[in-house]
Amino acid sequence: MSLPDVMFLPVLLVPSVLIEQVLQGSCYAMKKRSPQEFVALILKYLDTERLIKENPSVTRGMIDTFLRGIVETKKGTETIDACLPRSDIPHRGQKGFRKLIIHTDGASRGNPGKAGIGVAIFNEDYQLVEDVCRFIGETTNNVAEYQAMILAAQKAVACHAKEVVFRTDSELLVRQLNGVYRVKSANILPLYDELIKLLDKIPAWGIQHVRREENVIADALANRGIDSSM
Repeated sequence: MSLPDVMFLPVLLVPSVLIEQVLQGSCYAMKKRSPQEFVALILKYLDTERLIKENPSVTRGMIDTFLRGIVETKKGTETIDACLPRSDIPHRGQKGFRKLIIHTDGASRGNPGKAGIGVAIFNEDYQLVEDVCRFIGETTNNVAEYQAMILAAQKAVACHAKEVVFRTDSELLVRQLNGVYRVKSANILPLYDELIKLLDKIPAWGIQHVRREENVIADALANRGIDSSM
């Protein structure tokens, strides 16, 4: 992506109402935001279709690269660790969450190949509660997607959330959990059964399919999980 592309993308991605809120300081002080929270804020207002339509030189890949760049930002010489929970708001095991929004992703380089999973947990105001990345060995992309969802469900149960919305860019996973497709793979069926048992412990839950560029944080975490094995 060229420098001009990088310069105009933030303006097009973020609407004037959000820019005004940030300038007024009513969207939390930007200096206290992590890169993950800032990306989540962008994604909340992102209109990718309009952005691409009005700017033919912009591609989905460019947007994905731009957002990943924010997530992977380093401050000085200190690497931002996306595998650690936040300490300034409630997290793991603490009660009080009425609703959680959890983004998940699984990645496999080679399919099958080295695989990682990523989970990004937000409260209903889209504040980042916790994000986790793990290396899970060598497996397929579909297995990695299920492993990521299992971890997400475990986290949701531990947080005692009354309502959970899971978001993933795996259309197959969404359709299988919504009963549109049957699970036939011998490798997936045990994972499916384990996941359903966990989901049964959540009072109210749903799962939504999102575009890859709307799942960039979980995607970056999954890839970081793979990188942690090297």
